[in-house]
This record gives sequence, structure tokens and C-alpha cells, in this order.
Amino acid sequence: MSTPPEQPPAPYEPAGRAADPQQHAAPSPGQQYPAPARPRKTGPKVLTFVGVGVLVLGIVLGVVGGVGTARGIADMVPADLVTAQGTAGSDAIGVEQSTTPLTFEATEPGAYIVYEVSRGPAALLAPSAVTAEGPGGPVHIMPPDQSGALPINGWSVYPLGVIGLEDPGSHTLVVDERMATPDAAIAVGAPLDVDSTLAIGTGGLVLLGGFLLGGLGFALTVAGAIWWAVAKR
Repeated sequence: MSTPPEQPPAPYEPAGRAADPQQHAAPSPGQQYPAPARPRKTGPKVLTFVGVGVLVLGIVLGVVGGVGTARGIADMVPADLVTAQGTAGSDAIGVEQSTTPLTFEATEPGAYIVYEVSRGPAALLAPSAVTAEGPGGPVHIMPPDQSGALPINGWSVYPLGVIGLEDPGSHTLVVDERMATPDAAIAVGAPLDVDSTLAIGTGGLVLLGGFLLGGLGFALTVAGAIWWAVAKR
């Protein structure tokens, strides 16, 4: 009598787990697969919000720097250099007709601005026509950093030059007699305020920093918005 053939052993299954008859079966044509996970949008959100924050910070710094610079410039403008009657105002050390030498007392070292005071629509005196004499001899007058007329109490005030004085004392301004005219006077303003100068410099730096931060924030915001839009597709 022949012995029946032995059956091959069943595939190994872990203990306590029933064999799944469809585990090794080929997928059917209509079988559905889960959709791939969509990319997370955390990156675009973070980039966009960081860009908006940097942009806002840049705008704030720009406003603060602009206000500080404007205040410093306003403090340096001699709003009361000359009165309506043509006499020296609170911002002037002295005012005199250009046909007469102007002597003033420098009480402290600093930069003193020399002005022309006249009624005309244009300056009547050339900066090179004014010379200065101090206790130690001639004093160099530097060209002014600004040009144009400042309207003060009905007068037109034109900067002629800047005198940098290191030693206090009596100084005299003389206008070349070939250009001196009764229609123009010369005036000397009070020394420039150091705090105003620092305010202008600091305000300018803050304004520049705000501009750079604002540009960076704008670029980050645009990049984040584009990344966010692409991630939604």
C-alpha cells in the first residue's frame, strides 16, 4: 500500500495572528490606493509672517529715524536770526550792514555760520567776498554745506560760509568793499548745537537701517506668499 504524498508546510505566521488569505494576492484592477500626503504649509506661513514682522519693524525704524533727522535739522535752522526790523534775533550773535565790519564775541569753540541778510530774490554777496580776522590772525571761512534762501521774518537769509573756531575771543568779519552794499547785511549765528548734529547723524543711521529692514521684510513676505500659493496646488 502506497503512502500519500506529503503536503508542503504552510507559510509561517506569527503566533496569535491569523493568516490573511489576501495578503499575498495580486491587487485587483479596481483596488483604490490612499492619496499621497499633501506637503505641510508650515514653512510658507513662517516665512510670510516673519517677512511681515520684519517689514513692520523696518517701517517703524524708518519713521523714528525720519522724525529724529527732521527735528535735528529744524533745531539747526536759525528761525530767529534777524527780526522784522533788521536787528539781531535770538539765534544771532550779531548783525551789521555789509559796508561796516561786524565784530562778534565767540564765547565757546564751535562752528559759526555766516549769513547774508537781504530782501532780494537772489544773494547779493559772494562767499569769497567775506574774510574773517581773529585774535591770532586770519581765520579760514569754509564754504557752506547748504544753499538757497531761508525766509526769516520777511528777510531772505543766505548762508555764506562756516567759521570753525577753537579759541574764544573777539572776531571781525569784513566784506570786500567792491561788493559791499547797503542793501545787504551780514549776520553770525550761534554755534551749531552738538546735540542737533548727533540727532541728525543718529536719525540718518536709524532711517537707513529701517530702509534696509523694510526691503528685507518685503522680499521675505513676497517669497513666503509665492511659496504659500504654490503649496496650495
